[in-house]
Amino acid sequence: METTKALPSSKDRLLHTCFLLFCLCMIDAIFTDFGIRYGHIQEANIFVRFLYESNVVAFYLMKASLPILLFIVMHFLKPSQLVRNLLAVTLCIYTLVILIHISWIIIVSTFI
Repeated sequence: METTKALPSSKDRLLHTCFLLFCLCMIDAIFTDFGIRYGHIQEANIFVRFLYESNVVAFYLMKASLPILLFIVMHFLKPSQLVRNLLAVTLCIYTLVILIHISWIIIVSTFI
C-alpha cells in the first residue's frame, strides 16, 4: 500500500497563504501606483502617501517587505489560532481591496 500525503501540512498551508498575501500586496501596490500615477485615485493612508511621494521604490519595498517578514516569522514559529484567523481576515480584506481596484479601473477605462 502506498503512503502519501493527501493534504499539505498545516505549516505548508500557512506558507502558501503568506505567499498569496504577498501576491495580493504586490497587485495592490501595482494598482495603487497606476491609479496615483495617472491621477485616478489618491492614497488614503497618510504614511503610505508620504512614502509614495518620497520614493516609489521605497513604497514597493514596504509593500513587499511586510508579507515577506510575515512569511519568515511563520516559517520559524508555530502560529496560534488567533494568528491563523487574522491571516484569513487579512486575505479577505486584500481581496476586497483588489476588487475595488478592478472596479475603478473598469469605471475609469469606460469613461476615458
